[in-house]
Amino acid sequence: MRVRRHSLRRRVIAALVAAVLATSAIFGLATFIFAYTLEDRLFSDALDGEIARQQQGWRRDGQLPTPEIAYIKVYPRAAGLPADLAPQVAANPQQREFYGAAGRHYHVAPFALDAHTPAVAVAEVSRYLLVRPVRDGMIRFLIGLGLFIALSMALLGWWLASRAMRPLSRLASDVAGGDYAVPVVRAEDYPANEIGVLAGALGQAFQRIRGFVDRERSFTRDASHELRTPLAVVRGAAEVIGLQADLPGPVPEALRRIETATIDMTQTLDLLLALAREGDALPEEHVQLRPVVEKAIAAAAVRYPASGIAVTNAVAADAAVIVQPTSLQLVLNNLIGNAFQHAATANLQIMFSGGELTIVDDGPGLGATADAFAAFAKGDASAGSGLGLDIVRRLCAAAAIGLRSDAGPDGRGACFTLNFGER
Repeated sequence: MRVRRHSLRRRVIAALVAAVLATSAIFGLATFIFAYTLEDRLFSDALDGEIARQQQGWRRDGQLPTPEIAYIKVYPRAAGLPADLAPQVAANPQQREFYGAAGRHYHVAPFALDAHTPAVAVAEVSRYLLVRPVRDGMIRFLIGLGLFIALSMALLGWWLASRAMRPLSRLASDVAGGDYAVPVVRAEDYPANEIGVLAGALGQAFQRIRGFVDRERSFTRDASHELRTPLAVVRGAAEVIGLQADLPGPVPEALRRIETATIDMTQTLDLLLALAREGDALPEEHVQLRPVVEKAIAAAAVRYPASGIAVTNAVAADAAVIVQPTSLQLVLNNLIGNAFQHAATANLQIMFSGGELTIVDDGPGLGATADAFAAFAKGDASAGSGLGLDIVRRLCAAAAIGLRSDAGPDGRGACFTLNFGER
């Protein structure tokens, strides 16, 4: 499944734009709150001043003086309030701002002329409003200003992000490896900031990895050369001794065990060397299956001469696949050898159909092993280390061969299927 990647540059720009828009929205809201509060404060101060003048005149003359501000009227005992205002004041006596008919807007302030005479000061301010008439224009202006600032910040952010991300993009390209098996990263090629620190750490890590790879390659080369020679000498010496007549009774069996051990060690060496070379992209070839299967059966018969397993090779003579021949031979040697070793008195059937090679026996099987291909997993009757099937799995993965295991017929034994169509 392809992983969807997100551009860090775009995320930085999106964050800047989102921050600008959020700031603009907060600023616009604060502007409206301030403007409305200031406007209401002006009307409230005008009402308070007029109320103080009315109270002073009432105490002095016993009557209400004419309001100094044209849009303010005073109603004793709330009598005579405008028809569109009186019901609202009666229903909401604590409210101080009301909307009337025909666009009128009232500010109301109840007060007392004396201990027994209530009154109401009403300011009809619809012609004196400053904010509401320009509200829509202010909103459009603030939106336009916010978008302009956001666009400016997006362009500035793109330039800054591109400049800041250029060394990181170059570092990512260098880490991708180019023509090197292990990437080469030089800290001096990057600016002396966090990216330079990261480049230095990666360069040191890759240098250690190159050391590991070089040592592994040296070991692979030395093992291939140095281990095969003594194994061949041991096997040859055992064969020479075995040709002698009148050997003591236990000697032939010991020689056979030596020969079998050298064959096992050679095969194990081939497996490990093949895995060590799996990054070398061994070429695929058009391989006839039946000869490869027969060779694996013959090798298993030599390794386990005491096995009484009955083998049925049902692979057609013209069956062929495109695969890495060495990896396929090693996989078959291991799987068929396991059947000879662990299902010694059972039946082994090998068949090929529909692009799948099946190796099935009715022996003791793998038991209750949850994952047959896990390292150190083995059946109850196995005396091995449990690494063979893990190596097989890794070889199949390197050679692009599908691999699965199931129980044999009637739930007995083991069945391994190699799929050559999973590419």
